Amino acid sequence: MLDEVRELLKKIDQIVESESNRLNDQIDELKSKLHSIKSLEDDYNSLLDEAKKATKELNELKQERLVLKTDLEKYAGFEDKIQDYQIKIDELNLKLSGLLFTSTIISQWIPSQKENIDVLVALASSSKHSCTLSELHERTMIPVVTLKNRVLPLLANDSLVKMTETEVFLTVNKSE
Repeated sequence: MLDEVRELLKKIDQIVESESNRLNDQIDELKSKLHSIKSLEDDYNSLLDEAKKATKELNELKQERLVLKTDLEKYAGFEDKIQDYQIKIDELNLKLSGLLFTSTIISQWIPSQKENIDVLVALASSSKHSCTLSELHERTMIPVVTLKNRVLPLLANDSLVKMTETEVFLTVNKSE
């Protein structure tokens, strides 16, 4: 009888240990998900801060452009400088539209789509919203094979990127 009780206690200990391990695994998984969410929130806040800085710089450049245009009659040589500022403004507008578009898309996603988010942020931050696969790999640290076979086809299916043989382009939809 005593042996049966010991045997039952051993089985109960095994069950308790098994459940404890399972619950610890679930806790670790939830901790990992929480860390991913915090990381995504930090990335999103950083992206918004960058967009605010770009907007501020854009407004400052627009103001300076207006001042230069009014003085154009006095200083005819300033026309080239105005064109340079216009080019910078156009570049910042392009970057800003990509960042705002990307932040709109990101706000609707979940942390498990971090690779997609990293690719969109890299494209939004790049010149003319385009990169080669090698450049995307350098900016995101996602292997080229993963980019080519999994991440980019998903983004292309959602009409967020356009792919050619050599480059990937962010398709910024101005209506959003």
